[in-house]
Amino acid sequence: MTLAQERAGIRAGVSSSRASTLKRDLNSLETSRRRTQELNTLERKGLRPATRGRGVWKEPAATGAGGGMAGPLTEPSFAAREYWPDGLVSPDGLFVLPAPKKIVWRDANDVEQIFLPANPSP
Repeated sequence: MTLAQERAGIRAGVSSSRASTLKRDLNSLETSRRRTQELNTLERKGLRPATRGRGVWKEPAATGAGGGMAGPLTEPSFAAREYWPDGLVSPDGLFVLPAPKKIVWRDANDVEQIFLPANPSP
């Protein structure tokens, strides 16, 4: 028997002994034992007869003001806009576009709505 054959035999023996105890070793690490549980059986489709649904109507609370804006929004005066002083600089730095700071709109209920965008300059 050569040294290589002896090493191969040792390797095979170690592998087989590890393989037989691997599952047992892993299961010994688990603290709680598994419980086998059956799956719930589902009712077959169409077996339950049709029934009429029931519900209780609850009147929504009257708030008076409504729930937000009523469209369409219109801008009464373009001249009333306010702009950020630095503006919006293009990525190449060649152009500076006006960046709105405050825009005032009126909705369909004639309620003033104010739009305040963020400053584009860091």
